[in-house]
Amino acid sequence: MSANYGINLKTTTMHKIPQPILLLLLLPLCLIACHTGNGSETITGNAAAPLRSSRYHADSLRFLAATEPLYDQRRERETIPYLDSIFLLPASLNPDAPQHSDTLSTAEGRLLCNRALRYLMVSYNLLIDFEGGYRHLDSLQRLHLPFLERYCLRGLLTAKAQMLMPLDRHAEALQCLDQAMKLARTEDSIAAPLPSGLLARAQATGRLECPENDSYWSAAAGITYMGVDSASTRAEQAFLRVIDIARHTGFRGGLYPHAIARLADIYLHQGKYEQSIALCRQAIASTPSDKPDEQGQYIAAENLTEAYRRLGLYDEALRYCAIVTDAPKDFEILNNLRGRSYINKAAVLAEMNRSADALVALQQADSCFNRTGNDYYKLQAALERAHLLTLQPDSLEAGLRIFTTLEGQIPAHRQAFYLYYYGSACAQAGQYSRAIPLLESAVTESENISERLMAHQAARLLTECYRHTGRFALLADFLPRYQALSDSIASDAKIRQLAAANIRFETEKKEQENRALTAEVALKDSRLRTTLLVGTLCLLLAAGIIIWVVMRHRAIRIRQEAAATLLREQEAQLHSLIRDRQQLNDRNLDLVRQLSDIQATHENTCNLDSIMESLQQSLFSKEDAERFRQNFSAVYPTALNRLRSRCPDLTYSDELFCMLAMLQLDNFEMARTLGISKSSVSKTRYRIRIKLGLPEGADADTEIRKVMSSKE
Repeated sequence: MSANYGINLKTTTMHKIPQPILLLLLLPLCLIACHTGNGSETITGNAAAPLRSSRYHADSLRFLAATEPLYDQRRERETIPYLDSIFLLPASLNPDAPQHSDTLSTAEGRLLCNRALRYLMVSYNLLIDFEGGYRHLDSLQRLHLPFLERYCLRGLLTAKAQMLMPLDRHAEALQCLDQAMKLARTEDSIAAPLPSGLLARAQATGRLECPENDSYWSAAAGITYMGVDSASTRAEQAFLRVIDIARHTGFRGGLYPHAIARLADIYLHQGKYEQSIALCRQAIASTPSDKPDEQGQYIAAENLTEAYRRLGLYDEALRYCAIVTDAPKDFEILNNLRGRSYINKAAVLAEMNRSADALVALQQADSCFNRTGNDYYKLQAALERAHLLTLQPDSLEAGLRIFTTLEGQIPAHRQAFYLYYYGSACAQAGQYSRAIPLLESAVTESENISERLMAHQAARLLTECYRHTGRFALLADFLPRYQALSDSIASDAKIRQLAAANIRFETEKKEQENRALTAEVALKDSRLRTTLLVGTLCLLLAAGIIIWVVMRHRAIRIRQEAAATLLREQEAQLHSLIRDRQQLNDRNLDLVRQLSDIQATHENTCNLDSIMESLQQSLFSKEDAERFRQNFSAVYPTALNRLRSRCPDLTYSDELFCMLAMLQLDNFEMARTLGISKSSVSKTRYRIRIKLGLPEGADADTEIRKVMSSKE
């Protein structure tokens, strides 16, 4: 649970806010306070908080954490005894106890008591028992507890002031707030920055206001000032203190976004548009991302919508209005804020001459207020709708009828708008006598709430009504006042024009910087894409080359393997032919031996020499010889060409002998293959040696192989 939302008073002026608005705004924000955060955050404050003693954790669990289920069950009254018990704890604390001991230190007791005061304020707001809350807080003060008077009196006075505000006891509330802010100035404070070591030591000993408590109660005082004080000076000083705390300590939690959004609201009504817009943007930027229901950013967005509307920057106004209208719809508590933003959106659209869209926005506002049962804002939406209808000639009568039905129902806070809208419609309808009293009251009421532009417009219409009705004496008396309003509006218009020009210049400058950054980012992206594309193409090209090389190598290897296989097959065929030739020669020799035996037993036999000659001629048939040469040429493609180039006179038989020598056959194998005797082999070798001119003493077969091989 967080008590950061215990206070919220949205107002468009610095005058006293009507009690119905206070009740409608305090109750939902207190519901948010009771249903945000978790137990650990409640006990320890936040993730960056220093470690506390075991006593501090035990007391927090026993009292503060025990109230959370009661808030969830809407049993707020039962939380009060738990919270009262916390104020008794400091009676037994040890001021000199170490930070992490089992004894409650002064700083820890101070933190517990201030949180108890916050929760007590939340409880009475949820109960809408402001009278009971004031009596309870006042009784605590009258007890004169030393610890509370020394360390928590400022928070106690601020909480009392908030209880007095909805009771319309504004003078007493102002007195409490002034006393609280005086305590803030006289106590040890952070008006000047301290070294980190001294700051930590001062906080640990309790002699320096804890930044969390100081920031919270300063913001609470400023917000309460806005509800009870007709001037903005004291509220402004309280909010400036919150900013100083953030500057000196870095603490931007709690009500910090809320406070600077309220300060921006003050500056907006003072005509300090640029300062107001800067603070609102800071409020939006400083809203914690883990708290989407944080009030600060929505109040800042409303202020920005109003500021840009006054400056005529309608697109920016609609953009910031959408922050609230497009807020998550599961946060039912935001419906009042969302509905109010739809009313602001309708005002912007009306100035853009988009009356139909403005009426749709008002219907959306009604839908939000119907869910919350907020009759006050329903009246405000009805008032704006009637004004929009009077701006359209064909709906003027319908608008006048609505104004008639609203008479006597509009609260004092919106009387100026009602009188101006109604009087303007009557003047537009030509009902000048009826419009004059309305516009006279509108001028006075508008000046009272610092709406000078509306007062000037009402005064202009009033002068026209005086002229049309012939009331020239009244017109003469009113002209000095009208002239003063015109001069004031002219001055305001110059301020707005200058602010709008500065904001447009800054906006255009930022847009140019954004465009330059966008172009630079686009250029870098383009370069990166180009680099990635070129790199990818290079990788693909390298991969393609690698794949091509691998495939080529594989193809070459396959071709080489195929060629080697073919060569082996051809070599096998060569040797097969030689074996066949040798087997044939062996059979011929067997036949010769058989014939020799027959010749030895018979006188009349054939001539063996002629038979051997015929057998020799049939050893290599023509087809076998050609096939042998083809296979040899396939295995040794250039061998015969080299042999013939060395000696063209070699015969067919000589070439056959040289081919057998190339195959490294010995004399016996050659004789068997050629079907001749070993002596014939030697003679043939000698004859070839002569023809080739081989050196004497060298091995003829080796020399023949050298001639036929490519190594020569």
